[in-house]
Amino acid sequence: MQNIEKSPIYNMSMCSLENFHTCFIHWLGSIYPTETLKLFIPDNNMENIKFENQVKHENEYIFDLCVTMGSNNNNESLIIENKLKSFPTEEQLIKYSNAFEGKNATFILLSLAPEIKLPEKWQYLSYSELAKRMHSIFDNANFTNEYHKYLIKDYISVIETISKNFPQNKSTKYDFYDEIVSDDLKDIYIKYRTSELCDYININTNISATVDFRDKQGIINIWCNFENYDIIFLIQIQHNEYRYCLIYGDETENDLRESIANTLVKNNIWFNNCIENYPKARNYQSKKFCGYRPNFLYRYQTLEKLFNKDKMSDVTYQEIAEKIKKDISALIENKYEIVKILVESL
Repeated sequence: MQNIEKSPIYNMSMCSLENFHTCFIHWLGSIYPTETLKLFIPDNNMENIKFENQVKHENEYIFDLCVTMGSNNNNESLIIENKLKSFPTEEQLIKYSNAFEGKNATFILLSLAPEIKLPEKWQYLSYSELAKRMHSIFDNANFTNEYHKYLIKDYISVIETISKNFPQNKSTKYDFYDEIVSDDLKDIYIKYRTSELCDYININTNISATVDFRDKQGIINIWCNFENYDIIFLIQIQHNEYRYCLIYGDETENDLRESIANTLVKNNIWFNNCIENYPKARNYQSKKFCGYRPNFLYRYQTLEKLFNKDKMSDVTYQEIAEKIKKDISALIENKYEIVKILVESL
């Protein structure tokens, strides 16, 4: 990474990675529309090519890049969703493609991470492949502007180096936080790997897991609620913590919520095999529970201790998925007793 740090393009890109790359491609398409279009649709020879960025569609969606081409009677669109430091949800991509229902449109997800599963109509393009296509199209181009030639060459070098420094091999271990990528790429790496684990859980357990990101850490959430009762159970994995969470009441009911939680512990239903005391815990006087306002309570165990490993990177996806499946099954089996505890506590 030492040489790339001297690149003006690289230094500028660090201010806002996704927006920078979107704007650069928009600039490239505005100056060299035919060549830039071929980066994304190699066999397209359309005229009247127009690149636009941050396009608002019917006051609802904002597309990173929208390219229109062709005549009024044969108009085509290319929608490029650029995700360098984040990941789109399947719902987001489907909404974008549905917005062009019945129209001649191509949808491409541009991403730094290895190829991911996409909904129907969407194609995947990695930054690594983008660099290869840029070499093919621009290396032997006849530039009249030497500065443009330099910028494009430098940009190709930047995205090549970034791609090479982003791990491309999939893993089945919880090694997200090992120091294997630079700090500049850490966020996207952790987001990609957390999403990978989430997909593994969903596929191998038939349990619905979701992903969140907070404080540069990925979070796996597995929700379980009982119909007609305002109590929610949640398994949450963040960094090296495997959390048993309970959501109930509001911020005026801390004592009641803690009482319910203590009864669940006593009956060996929830919060099993957790750390006993949390000196820095807020909201709950006993210091046996952590929590967030207004109604979130949890206990946790470290992944290392939970799975008897020397370090959390030794824990496998399979072990995590099996543990989640076991805990959710036990929770459902104890539904009657949980409801009884809830009713008796009120």
